[in-house]
Amino acid sequence: MKLYLVAHTPIAAQETGFPREGGKPFFPGSLIRTSIEEALFFYALGKHSDFAELVRVFLMAGNFDKISSVKDFLLDRLCERYLELQELVLPEKIWLEEITIRLVQTIEVSSGRIIKKKEHQVFVGVAEFEAEIPQVIKYAGLSYCEGLARAELRHFRETMPKLVPFYEDLTNRLRQFHIPLRTGYWTDDPFGGLLLAYWRVKEVREVIKRRLKRDPLPETILYSPKDKATFGWVEITESL
Repeated sequence: MKLYLVAHTPIAAQETGFPREGGKPFFPGSLIRTSIEEALFFYALGKHSDFAELVRVFLMAGNFDKISSVKDFLLDRLCERYLELQELVLPEKIWLEEITIRLVQTIEVSSGRIIKKKEHQVFVGVAEFEAEIPQVIKYAGLSYCEGLARAELRHFRETMPKLVPFYEDLTNRLRQFHIPLRTGYWTDDPFGGLLLAYWRVKEVREVIKRRLKRDPLPETILYSPKDKATFGWVEITESL
């Protein structure tokens, strides 16, 4: 099925820019998969109490030394729950017609402090690709993106008020997106938004901060002053 990736705010592939083939830039399909996994993980924690308990127990008391990657372990459990994720086939490359350069700020969410500034390759617009996206991803994407946007908005009301109008508008528009996702290079946190569901669960949040040395809410986000928007908010849709 022909689908459209609509970048409602700037997206980036990696810190060094977009990969290319034959001189033409593309957005890796693996980044779409990552964003789908994060959304579905958030959704599954709220939908399936047994899955949520398994993850909670692992985060609270699991032996991290016996596995190669905490993130991979959690995603393996997600794939066991959702066969749709195992069967999902995405293109290796989503070709981009045009990329541009933006001055990008990396912002610490908790304080609003600008950690670094640099020029960066970004894409804003529409790109076509072929795939079959399971219906559950629509619900998962909305649930996750609303949760993430509201969590960031809650911080920025106090730490960076100039971002409040953007987030208020975004939270109002997300339900109009066919499949909302947060994708690409939008944070420096290696977990992305995978642990977001525990941001407001004090007991688990404190354990995550102690054992994984990070907060469930990503600690940094990328912001484009020109667009007055944070990075990565996209929609996958069947029609424009």
